[in-house]
Amino acid sequence: MRTKLMLSVLLLIFSISQAWADERTALQLSKFHSRGQLFCASAMLYFNPQERTPDPRLLSSMYNHLWAMQADVWQLGQPADLVKPVEGIQQLLDQLAGKTSEQKKDYPDLVRQLIVRVLQLQRAADVAYAQEQSSFPADSTAVMFTDQSRALASLLFDYELRHYAMVDKEQFLMSPEQLQKLDQGIENRFSQLLRLHTEHSATLGAIYRNYQFVRGQLQQSKSRANGGAEFYVSRVVIDLDELALTTAVSAP
Repeated sequence: MRTKLMLSVLLLIFSISQAWADERTALQLSKFHSRGQLFCASAMLYFNPQERTPDPRLLSSMYNHLWAMQADVWQLGQPADLVKPVEGIQQLLDQLAGKTSEQKKDYPDLVRQLIVRVLQLQRAADVAYAQEQSSFPADSTAVMFTDQSRALASLLFDYELRHYAMVDKEQFLMSPEQLQKLDQGIENRFSQLLRLHTEHSATLGAIYRNYQFVRGQLQQSKSRANGGAEFYVSRVVIDLDELALTTAVSAP
C-alpha cells in the first residue's frame, strides 16, 4: 500500500514538473518574437543613416537581445531551424557594427536583411510554440503575459519602422486599422490583467504607467522617432516576460 502511494506521489510530481517544463519551453519560444522585435527596434535607431551620434546604449541593447536569443536557442537544444537565423543575425550585426561613418548609406539594406532574418527566426519559433502551447490551457496566466509582451514589442517595431529610411518597407508595416486594433487589444489586456491578477498589481501598475507614458508617441507617424519609446517599451516587454516565467514557476 505504501509503495503504491509513493508511486502515485512520484507520478504526480513528475507530471507537474513536466507540465512546468512544457510551459517554460513555450515561454522561451514566445520570447523570440518579443526579443526579436526589440532587437530590430534598437537596430533601426542605432543604424540610422540620418543619425550623427547614435546612442551607444542602443548597441548594448542589441547585443543583449541577441545574447538572450542565443541563450534560449542553447537551452532549447540548438534546433537547426532556430540556430541558422540566429547565426545570420549575428553575422549581419557584425557587418553593420563594422561600417564606418562614411558607409552609412549601407545601413538600410543591411537592417532590412536583419528584419528578414528575425522574421525567419520568429516563424520557426512560432511553429514550435504552437505545439508546446497545446499542452496547457489557452487561458494560462503566463500566456496572457506573453501575449501582451508580444503585442507591445510589435507596436514598438512598427513605430520605429514607420520612421526608418528604408525602401519597400510597407510589407512589414501594419495598416492603420491593424494598428488601432493592436492598440485596443493592448488596453483591453492590461485592464483584464490588472483586474484578474491583483497579486501582481504593484508590478503591473508600474508596467502600465510606463506604457501609458509613451502610448501617444507610438501612435504618431509624422514626428521623428527617438529612443524614449524604445527605452520604456523594452523595459515593459522584458518585465512582462519575467512575470510570465514567475507565474509559470509558481503555478500549482
